[in-house]
Amino acid sequence: MKLAVGLRDTSDEYYRFLAQLGVHYAKFNLWNELMSEPGACGVLKADALRNLQETLKPYEIQTYVFLLPQGPNTQDWHARFGRSPEADREIENVCETIRVCGDCGIPVVEWTWSIPDVFGRIGAAPVARGGATSPRFDYYLIKDKRPPYAVDMSAEEMWANIIYFMERIVPVAEQAGLQLAMHHHDPPTEVLAGEARILCNFEGMKRMIEEVDSPVNGFNICQGTLTEQAGPAPGGILAVIRYFGERGKINHCHFRNVKGSVPVYDEAFIDDGDVDMYEAMKVYKETGYRHCFIPDHCPGMTGDPNRRATVAYAVAYIRALLHVVGEL
Repeated sequence: MKLAVGLRDTSDEYYRFLAQLGVHYAKFNLWNELMSEPGACGVLKADALRNLQETLKPYEIQTYVFLLPQGPNTQDWHARFGRSPEADREIENVCETIRVCGDCGIPVVEWTWSIPDVFGRIGAAPVARGGATSPRFDYYLIKDKRPPYAVDMSAEEMWANIIYFMERIVPVAEQAGLQLAMHHHDPPTEVLAGEARILCNFEGMKRMIEEVDSPVNGFNICQGTLTEQAGPAPGGILAVIRYFGERGKINHCHFRNVKGSVPVYDEAFIDDGDVDMYEAMKVYKETGYRHCFIPDHCPGMTGDPNRRATVAYAVAYIRALLHVVGEL
């Protein structure tokens, strides 16, 4: 099991900061620097990725997870609306990006599938411990709101579009020798801004891996989002982790915590939410998980505008748990 941090800064100072924390793996997007077309479109540039990898070598940091572009008008945006010549061109760009990742030794490609995406959260509310700022979601405040690019889309349409996409990219990932890690829906409401959220619960997640059965088709298990779900499964979040872990379907992990669940919840410090993170770590260990844990959505702390302290706090907590279960 590995510890990773997201590369949100490409400075020497930031790389030294990560090295000093004992971080040896990175999740990255850096779309402005790495994609072949503006707006996070086109194909991942192999030469730019290799340059990044060479830059990280002196800090003993390896690129481990690449997040495919997400959000309006990025790499696979039109594919989410259904089949079209433009969607097919985008899917081929995704396939070529996966090939580049495989050629450059990236073990995991993360992806998302939604039009409103993470719409609706209050991004910097003083709701975490001690008044630290962290996202809050209140469905009652946004249930009748929607971003300008939103569309009404039924569950049947969503399933048809995502299955078509997976049927195209999964064989390419198999050939490239890497794993796919799909981030299930956040916020995990049944409907958001007109879109049916087909991956908002355990049953939807289970169906996704059954629709395109492949050893590379799996999840980025976001523990925060699992906790946010309105009753993830009998036995709670640990049962969900165990179910997908035993089947080898966890290829990445956002190791974070929250308080509450749909329709209202607050994101929290890693040690201050509803999930016993030690018990969760033991389940990953018991089920043979081998990929990365990444601290995610760390609260904003007083006097820490760059969120270095809060990242360091989460990293230290994860390192301690990895040590306790014999993985560090």
